[in-house]
Amino acid sequence: MSALEDERAMKEFARVSTDTDTRHMYSDSSQVEHYAKYRPRYSEEVFQYIVDYCKETTPELNLCVDVGCGSGQSTIGFAKHLKKVIGVDISKHQIYHAPKHLPNVEFKVSSAEKLPFIESASVDLWSSAESFNYMPEKETFAEADRVLKPGGTLVIFGYVGLSSKEKPINDAIRKIMFKLLPYWPKESKATFEKFKDVKLPYSGWMRNDEMKKHQKMTIEDFKGLWKSFYAFVAYQEAHSDKDVLGEFEKDLRDAYIQVFGPTEEMIFDISSDIFILIGRKPLE
Repeated sequence: MSALEDERAMKEFARVSTDTDTRHMYSDSSQVEHYAKYRPRYSEEVFQYIVDYCKETTPELNLCVDVGCGSGQSTIGFAKHLKKVIGVDISKHQIYHAPKHLPNVEFKVSSAEKLPFIESASVDLWSSAESFNYMPEKETFAEADRVLKPGGTLVIFGYVGLSSKEKPINDAIRKIMFKLLPYWPKESKATFEKFKDVKLPYSGWMRNDEMKKHQKMTIEDFKGLWKSFYAFVAYQEAHSDKDVLGEFEKDLRDAYIQVFGPTEEMIFDISSDIFILIGRKPLE
C-alpha cells in the first residue's frame, strides 16, 4: 500500500524540503549501517523475471552494471545470473558497506551519468533498483545507451509500501509513515508513485506491477528499516526531543496484541508492491 494513496498523504508530501542535497544523503554512519543490514532484499522471482527477459535477445549474460546500488542489495541478486556484476553508487559510505566476498562482483563509486570504467557496447544488463529518482534522467539514459550492447536490457525496478492484512497493524505503520513523510526528499515522490511518469528510451518497453514482496519482520526489523531512511534522520534532527521509534514500537505491540493476543515473539507478515520498467536497446 502506497503512502500516497489518499489525499492526506499527498498534502503532507507537498511539505517536503526541496533543497536536500541528495549527494550527501547517506553520509550518516548509523543510517548507512542500518541500510546495509535492514533494507529488504528482492525475491528470486524478480531477478528471474529480468534475466528471462534479457535472454530473449542475449542468451549468454556476461556483464551487468547495477547503478545506484546502495550497499549491494540488488547487485548480489544478479551475481548468480551473470558472469560479472559491477555495482555503482555515488556514496562512498554505501560502497564501503557492500559485500566483499563475491568473486564475480565489484563495486565502484561513481555517478549514474558517468561510467568511464565501462566500455561502450559492453553491457548486457543495465539496472537501477530503488534509486533512479535521484538520477538526471536524460544524462543517465544517454550513458546507459552508450554502455549497453545492441539488444541489451535496461531495467528500473523497486518496491513501495509496507502493509499488513491486519488493519490495526497497518494503521500503526501508516502512522509513522505520515510522521516521516514531510522529511523525505522531493525525489522520493517518484518512487512512491512507482515511476509512473518515467518512459524508457526504447520502443516496446513495458512495465510489470503484478509482483508482491512478502517478508516476515520483527519489531527490531521495523526499527532498523526506519533508521535506514533519510527521512528518519531528517526527522530526528528536527525533533531531537521526540522518540518516534519508541512510540511506533508501542503502537505496533498494542496492534499485534489486539489482533493475535499477548505473545513473547511478535512476527509480522508484511507485503510491498514491486514495480518493474524494462526495455531493450535495438539490435540495429
